[in-house]
Amino acid sequence: MADTTAAGTRLGLLNHQRPGNAPVRHTGDVTECSATPLQDVLNILCVEQIEADVFLGHHAGTQRERVFGGQIAAQALMAAAKTSPHRVPNSLHAAFLHMGDTFSPVRYHVTSLADGRNFTRRRVTAVQNNKTILEAYLSLAAARHGSVYQIAPPTAPPPETLERIERQLAPYADEHDGWWVRARPFDIRYVTAPPRIALDRELPTDRRNRLWIRPDGAVPEDAVLSTGLITYLSDLTLLDPVMISTRRTSRGPGLIASLDHSIWFHRSADLNDWILYDQTSPTCSAGRGLSTGSLFNRAGDLVCTVAQEGYVR
Repeated sequence: MADTTAAGTRLGLLNHQRPGNAPVRHTGDVTECSATPLQDVLNILCVEQIEADVFLGHHAGTQRERVFGGQIAAQALMAAAKTSPHRVPNSLHAAFLHMGDTFSPVRYHVTSLADGRNFTRRRVTAVQNNKTILEAYLSLAAARHGSVYQIAPPTAPPPETLERIERQLAPYADEHDGWWVRARPFDIRYVTAPPRIALDRELPTDRRNRLWIRPDGAVPEDAVLSTGLITYLSDLTLLDPVMISTRRTSRGPGLIASLDHSIWFHRSADLNDWILYDQTSPTCSAGRGLSTGSLFNRAGDLVCTVAQEGYVR
């Protein structure tokens, strides 16, 4: 579920050493850390194994009430990957079932569905306060060679020529207690107008959104951690084309909530460099808007494909 959860208008819904040197401690149900927003994300992706197939996911020290859906999906992926340490996720299909909060940890129950020669299949059930908030199916693949082709990447100006999202939205800094210019874990630079700016413009005829994105700091080179980070960041802006087309933002007017999230990982990505995120909304009807997205690395290789349906009211 896109970052609109954090805006209060959304439904909430491996063995890795903890990255970096920031001190982290668990106080009750919330992870407290003196760290950057990016370090907070890296910390929460380190799910804690408490039983053979049960893992605990914590939250960063935050004032949010509704948990970000991309966090829950990414933690589910990291939990599944821990049960198949020699394979890397190749797909995730998640359904957001109930609202989650940031006050108590989330338990991830991993069920082994298949362990084949080429693929491992897992089901992950995320439970918080005795309620299932997410159900996900994941596939993890062994490395192999095969035929290679892809769609062409879209054209876009270099990210260095574009402004960070915080600067783009500086005219709206007084709105919603500074929500638009808050510190973010990712450096985001829109090629097209983001939803808040688009709200003040004429409705575009092309329901497409395009932006560059990368972590706002260095990240460890780890194939599984990379898929976790991509899962997290892929959910931040995916419903932008729906919001732009229906004349709304994550802070209103109206409400938009993610119903599900699917992602297919095609190639590994160097997240210490820029990713071009190309998004479009092919349709909106019956109170549901669909967004699809393609993520390309700077060389133009297709890293992954994503899709998400959002409830629009």
